[in-house]
Parts: sequence; C-alpha cells; structure tokens
Amino acid sequence: MNIFITSTNTDVGKTYVTVNLYHFLKNEGYNVTIFKPFQTEEMPDGTYPDLEMYKAECGLSYETTSLYKFKDPISPHLAFKREPHQMFDRQVIIDRAEELATRHDIVLIEGAGGIAVPIHNSDKEWYMTADLIKDTGAAHIISVVPSKLGAIGDIVVHQRYLESQNLPSNTLIMNRYSNTDVEQDNLLTVKDLLHQDVETFPENGTASEIPKCILKQLKGVRNDESSKA
Repeated sequence: MNIFITSTNTDVGKTYVTVNLYHFLKNEGYNVTIFKPFQTEEMPDGTYPDLEMYKAECGLSYETTSLYKFKDPISPHLAFKREPHQMFDRQVIIDRAEELATRHDIVLIEGAGGIAVPIHNSDKEWYMTADLIKDTGAAHIISVVPSKLGAIGDIVVHQRYLESQNLPSNTLIMNRYSNTDVEQDNLLTVKDLLHQDVETFPENGTASEIPKCILKQLKGVRNDESSKA
C-alpha cells in the first residue's frame, strides 16, 4: 500500500513525521520504505537534507529513496527549468512507485512542499502534486499540518483543495503540537469546521507518539482496497 505524505506548505515537518511513521509501522511488523520522488536543495557537501535523514534515521539509501535531485531549494517546476538536462518522465515515476510497492507492505511517499505545489510545466500542461499522488497509486494521504497561529486557515484551504481534486481519503496530523490555549482552540475549531478528526504529534515527538488510530485507519484503507480487487 502506498501512502502519500503532504502538507500545507514547506517546513511544516513532513520529513520528521515521515521518519517517525516509518519506525511506528516497522514496530508494528510492516515491511516499510520511503520514497521522495523530488528532492530540492543540495547541501555544500553534496548531500540532500531529507534523503540524509532517511539514511541516518532509517538506514535507507539514496538509491531507494530518491529519483530526481536538484541543487536549489525551490519548487520542482522551477528546478526543472534551471536544470534542463534533467528530463521529466511521468512513466519513470509510476514505474518506481509500483516497483517499490511490490517489495514492501507500505511505501511512504513524501511530496515536495504543500498539496498544491507544481511539479513540472510543459507547453501542454501543468503536472501538479495532485497528479503525482494519483500516479504513485496512493491509497491514503497523511496531511502534516501546522498547529500554531494561522493554522486554521491553512488547514481549511488545504482540505478543501484536496477534496476538489478527487484524491484519496486523508488523515490530518497537527505537527509540533504543545497544547497551548491557541493550539487547543485551533484543534477544536478545525474539527468543527471540517467535521473531521484531527490528530496531533508533539514537538520532537517519537515513533511511540504517532497516533495509534492511524494504524486502524490504514487497515481500513487496505481492507477497502482488497474488497475492490
């Protein structure tokens, strides 16, 4: 089963949550891997921050976790323009996601930035994150969202956009949640506005603090997939 991890924006904590979700699922007995199709920002030493975290924290190689890697910390669509030698190939992405799915119970696919980030632009069309989610065969989406001031508007817009694209079901996880009065109100308000459960994950949280209900949700998604097969 492929699960896509996205967010409202960049720097909300997708990679950190992805790594902890990886360990949470591993501890539950699943064969798990991580795949980040588009990694932007090369460090001075030639490494890439997210890929390095997968390597250091999960023991996963660049060969497994990466596909396209770009120098500058920018949107993938602009990265392709700046590095025209890198040719966008939709089928390559699909093939890699399918290949990983054949070898693992769960593939965690981390997007670049937020849900509406453009990936590539040709003369004919835009290829968006929503297209990437569909092409990678994601059965469920994990939305890593903010918890502090400004979270309400960001989360509501994120959810409405996601729903407008006819994407799979998602789980909202408020990251870096510290239970302040503002965060408590944000949590309750978002739940009431969206009529949807919202989970929380603390600052510097660990795999043991990943909400346990996620496992039940993923099992439900897997059962739905099986019944449709």
